[in-house]
Parts: sequence; C-alpha cells; structure tokens
Amino acid sequence: MTLTLLALGAAGCASSDAFEGGTGDGSGAPGDSGGGGAPAVCTTAADCPAGYTCTRSACVPPEDEQDESSERPPLASKSYVYVLSPSANSLTRIDPRTLTLEAIPVGASPVDVAVVPGEDSAVTLSSVEASLSVVDSNTLPSHVLRVPLGRRYGRLSVSADGAYALAWPDPSAPPGSGAEGVVSLVDLRAVRRGEPAERTVLERSAGFRVTDVLFRLEGGVATRAYVFAKSTVTVMDLTAPREQPLPLRIPLPEAMSQDVASREVVATPDAWRVLLRSTTAPLLASFDGTAFRTATLPEVATDVDLLPDGSGAVAALRTASQLALIELPGDLEDPSGIQLLDVPGASVGQVVLPPRAGGARFALVYTTVLNDESLTRVDFPAGTVTRYPLEKRVERVALSADGRTAVIVHKPQPDSPATDPYERAVDADRGYSVLDLATGYLQLRRTGALEPAQLAFSSSGGFAGVTLRSDTERRYGVDAVDLSTLVSRSVSLASPPAFAGGFSGDAGETRHRIFVSQLHPAGRISFVNLDDSQIRTVTGFTLNSRIE
Repeated sequence: MTLTLLALGAAGCASSDAFEGGTGDGSGAPGDSGGGGAPAVCTTAADCPAGYTCTRSACVPPEDEQDESSERPPLASKSYVYVLSPSANSLTRIDPRTLTLEAIPVGASPVDVAVVPGEDSAVTLSSVEASLSVVDSNTLPSHVLRVPLGRRYGRLSVSADGAYALAWPDPSAPPGSGAEGVVSLVDLRAVRRGEPAERTVLERSAGFRVTDVLFRLEGGVATRAYVFAKSTVTVMDLTAPREQPLPLRIPLPEAMSQDVASREVVATPDAWRVLLRSTTAPLLASFDGTAFRTATLPEVATDVDLLPDGSGAVAALRTASQLALIELPGDLEDPSGIQLLDVPGASVGQVVLPPRAGGARFALVYTTVLNDESLTRVDFPAGTVTRYPLEKRVERVALSADGRTAVIVHKPQPDSPATDPYERAVDADRGYSVLDLATGYLQLRRTGALEPAQLAFSSSGGFAGVTLRSDTERRYGVDAVDLSTLVSRSVSLASPPAFAGGFSGDAGETRHRIFVSQLHPAGRISFVNLDDSQIRTVTGFTLNSRIE
C-alpha cells in the first residue's frame, strides 16, 4: 500500500562558526569534560558535545549507526527528493516543503534509481525481482507501473527527454541470470500508455562488461544510445529500435580496450561530443556515433574535460606542466592544430572547467599528488596564467554554476615540515577554501578533525553547502557558505553525512536549499536553508515504509 506520513522533524538555526562545544577556531575542542572527553554531569544536550544526548544526567554518545536506507544517493526532482529503501522494497518520496513522506512500493530490493529530467518522476531497478518501476508523482499518491525485465541488472540510465531507460549489468559485480553482455531498452512512453512488456522492452547484445551508457539528443529528442563495453561501443538507433536486431558495434582503439581502467569517457550532456582519454598511452579519441578519430598527445594526459558547449577539450600534461587545448572536431582531424599552453610555476594534474556555456573560457588547474599548495587559472585561447597561492594542499576543486567561485577542499598534512607552530597546525588540520575568481580573494576555513566530505551548490548559485564529518570525535555538520561574502556558518547534524545535493529548479522555496542524507539505521535526511541556516530533519522514513 502507499502510505503518506508527516515525518518527525526538527527545525532550528545556528549562526556560530563553531559547533556546539567548540572554540570557534575550527579545532572543535570540546568544553571542560573533567578529563573524560564529555562532561560527567549534564542537564540538557547543550551541556554535551555535538551529537551527544543528555540521558539520566549523563552525556551519551551517538549510536554506532549503519546506513540501511540506500547505497545510491538520494536524487532531487523538480519538487521532491527520492530515496531508495532497499530493505523495505520501496522508494521514499520526501516533500522538502512539508516534510511529508510517501513510501512507494517498487520491485524487491531496489538497487538503482534515476529521476526523469524535468519531471516529478523516477525510475527504479530491482535486481532480485528483475523488474523496472516507473514512479509518477505528478499526481499524489504516486502512480507506479512495474515492468518485468527477465534478467537481473545492476545499473540504470534514463535519457534526458524521459523517453527511454536502459538497464545494464553493473561492471563491478558478476551479472546474474544471463545478463552478461545483454542490456534492456525500455520505452517509458509505451509503459505509460499501458502497453505490455513485449512491446516496451527490447533486449540487445552490447559486448563484454558494459561500463558507460550515453544518450545522444537531437533537437531535445533521444535518437541514439551509446553503450560502452570493455573493447567496443554499441550504437542503438532509438528512432526505430525494433528494426535493428543487431546494433552497430564498433571496436575501441587498442590502447583503450586493454581493460576498463585503460580509458576515461567524457561527454557533453547531449552526447554530441564524446571524448575518450587513454590512461596508458598519449592518446585521445573522439566518437561521433559511427567511428573513432584519434589524436596523439606529447605525453599521457592525467585528466581531460570538455568545454561545456562541446567546442573543445582541455587535457592535463603533468610532466611538461602544460595544458593541451583541443578545438573540436578540427584538431582531431589535424592534430597539428592542438595548442600547448605552458603553465609555469604550477603543478598540472587535474582540470576543472566552468559547468555552463556562454561565460568565460578558462580552466582551473591543480594537483592532488605533488607538494604544491596552489591553484592556477588558465584563460583561453590566450593562455594567460593566474596563480593563486593556497595555505594547504588540494584534494579536489568544484566550480559554482556561474563559474565565479571555486571551493577548494584541502588535504591534511600531519607531518608538515613547517617550523612555525601556527603554520604547522594549519597544515595538520582539515579544511577548505573559497576563492572569488573575479578578485582573487581567498578565504580559508579550518575544520580541525572534521573532514569536508560532500559539496553541493544551491540552485541560485549564491551558496554552497559543505558537509563535515569526524567519526572519531562523533561530530558532524554542514557549513553554509555565502559565495558573495565567502563567510561560512555551521549547522550541526546528529549523524554522519553520506550525500549532499541541490535542487534542479529555482523555485523560491528551494533556491537556497540543499539536502543532506545521513547514515542512520532508520533513514535520515536533512534539508538545510543555506541563507538562514534553518534545518529540518526527517528521521525514520525507512521504518515508515515498512508499515503495511
């Protein structure tokens, strides 16, 4: 049955930069504990470290919790968040505005979920039951249509136009029920029309060990599916799929087909540009749906990314400390046109490009393996280099949607050689920095033992949320970062954060909001307003979904 409940939630705000019991410097040192780590006597939870409760006048640490709700992250549609509950054989729909829940029965032990772009709909995959469920929440309660697949798959992809779903074997696990090399294409439009499975599901061979699935869009309509396997790519014609019993299968370049780790596949959202980087040879390859075109680089690229409009690609050449700027498709037809840009005084290893087309063309360059405390911007096509010195090593970098602000997560360096005690303490701490690219203004946030784990930008682009986690100290939280001022405010969480995400729409109630799922045996998710630090938490949705 479908059950709609009002979840138990908590609302509150926190404006201090330190967590409860902290010092305000990011070290997170608790208050006086009498030498035992937590106060021996308490009156309320305010007397205890963050995450503890005051029970019978004693501070009791959080339970040692395991997440049973989902191995897949929650996903946001236009209006809702969907969370898999495999142990309850359900998909939980959560309304962030009201905290109401709907436990939606789907196939047994669902293993994957995808949201239909632009809709309040989702598709789930059950391996145990070998079925696919289409969940439509445009009217409530949600309507579910179940489709038998006949084979046990582990992964699911949905085309951007919502017309097709493709179920495929998980490349990291042995496939079951004869699914090796076989994929199932599901016509979601036919499913919604109520047509039987024999008219909605097509099984096609796709080669050994499928690793990537892409849908090509033309005029907003999915026309092809590209299914990458270990040594081949299979092209399925979606305009007349039943007329193609044996899809076109094209061998991958030899250097990219030795094993599944020998290449990286990147593509624009519409898959008009598909690029492969060899991890073992100085080679790039583009794929246009019919053939591969290759180009040789001076050395093996350590990273490659596509410009958001697909007009070019940028590859990192670490040994030469250069970037290769490749105009597409011209430079792959004539590789002599590839522009090599020197990046002096900086280490080149990873590349981050602005996520949206139409703005400035540049790359942020950094390394995660070399001792280089810096981030570098390279503007195209002039190759102008701007270096931003940092206080700590870099673990990863994320750019806001407008390309104006970067969030840099740092690596701790407990063996820092710094002689200054303060600098040595900064190196040993965890933390992140926020960089305003227009001014070069940089703000470091030390988080002590708290690891910056997940990062999510609000749909408005004005805020970022950074989850913080220390399992050793049992302290958890979210930093709300104002990207206009670079000032952060901290909000405590009761459980370890697992995933964080934003909402696709820019509605008034969600434009500054993110969601944070947490590790909890009964399921827990928090909705955080980044502009005012208001937090509302839903706990127990996995248990709710088990009620019959």
